[in-house]
Amino acid sequence: MSAPSVFERIRKLEQRGVIRGYKAQVDATANGRPLTAFIRLTLAYDDKHDQGFRAISADPDVLEAYELAGEDCLIVKTRLANTDELHTLLHRIRAHVTVLRSVTMIGLQALKEDGPLNVAPASAPGALQPQVSGNGHAPRAKGKGV
Repeated sequence: MSAPSVFERIRKLEQRGVIRGYKAQVDATANGRPLTAFIRLTLAYDDKHDQGFRAISADPDVLEAYELAGEDCLIVKTRLANTDELHTLLHRIRAHVTVLRSVTMIGLQALKEDGPLNVAPASAPGALQPQVSGNGHAPRAKGKGV
């Protein structure tokens, strides 16, 4: 592709909102934040709930926060200097919402982080497809068949 074609494609993706912005990728460990933690929360749906979600989302130590369907209500990803900072964050969270249960998981090693998002639809050429064996069939799952 020529440079003008690439720039035109990028401009169109920006206009459609597919590309929302650009960011620098900062090494958290080099920046003094080697501890990665995921905090799963089950919350009471009370008068603190909605405002608490907004406060947690706005906390500068919260990198990502997702409202969930399932057993938990919310999961938070954070990068901190140490467990003391994690303890402080947990107290801040508890000040904003009524926590019925929390589970904190500390990441030992990132196997994949900040992976790129495929901008092509799943059915587009080059999208990840099931692997097909030499006989033309997708491989079977191991274990007993039903």
